[in-house]
Amino acid sequence: MLELTVSEKVFNERPDNFIKEHITHLLIQQYNNSYKTETSNAVVAFNFFSDHALIITCSKEGEIYLYQQMEYESMLPESLSKSLDFHIDLLPVHWKKWLEESQFDLVRKEFSQALNFNRLSASYNNFDKMFYWNWKGHKNICFRMNHSYVFEAIVT
Repeated sequence: MLELTVSEKVFNERPDNFIKEHITHLLIQQYNNSYKTETSNAVVAFNFFSDHALIITCSKEGEIYLYQQMEYESMLPESLSKSLDFHIDLLPVHWKKWLEESQFDLVRKEFSQALNFNRLSASYNNFDKMFYWNWKGHKNICFRMNHSYVFEAIVT
């Protein structure tokens, strides 16, 4: 079966209220079904899927003004593995093995599944303008995400 896509040309050539209404409806639906955390001037909504995240930013007055799709490859960079190595004693046993065998892709896959199945909960720190994701099943594991929605490090 052919995987269908929509050409950008459809949106650029003829701005259409029908299309605008449907995109608006989809964004509102995704926002309402998302994991949200409040920052100093907005509410950021996270939707995690099998291979990407949809991040929607909404003003405190209720207007969605930004959305972006991010691949997990960019959200979970190889540099994160260095931080995990530094805090290896906090990690689950199978993660330690994967890191020792340089199989960061397996760690990345399990990390993305944890996000996808809502096993991590976010908070936002106004002081350093960072998101912190606490792993619900592992009380001592917290991942720091920068304002560009890239996971930088594990923190204690």
